[in-house]
Amino acid sequence: MLDDAQRGPGAPVGSTGGLAHLLLNSYQERLIQSRLQEEQEREEGAQEEDEDEDDDIAVQQKEWEPTPEEKVLLREEFISQMHQRFLDGKDKDFDYSEVDENPDYDNLDIVSRDAEDKYFDEDEEEEEEDEVENDEEEEHMTE
Repeated sequence: MLDDAQRGPGAPVGSTGGLAHLLLNSYQERLIQSRLQEEQEREEGAQEEDEDEDDDIAVQQKEWEPTPEEKVLLREEFISQMHQRFLDGKDKDFDYSEVDENPDYDNLDIVSRDAEDKYFDEDEEEEEEDEVENDEEEEHMTE
């Protein structure tokens, strides 16, 4: 048996059986290494599966060629989506303020119609207010 000085630093003080301790440590170290190796093998297997799936997808994409009719439909769908995206103001490469604030792009028919609608709406509101006032005056007179 080894005394405390012969066991070396880090060995538990008062422990007996230096050989048993050494064997136990060796066994634990082998367990840890085997677990680590199993973990690495699992990770490598998962990476290989991911690579295989990526390869399969790439092959499928290379094999699929749309028919001329599908190409027309896909093109129309793409144009429609991009058009709607532009109208929704989601095109980051376009400065919408240049168009919004430029009176040259305004539809003059719509602008003049809006002005007329506003004028007649204001006129109708004034007439309604006058009618309400007249009704109130008549009620006061009859009381």
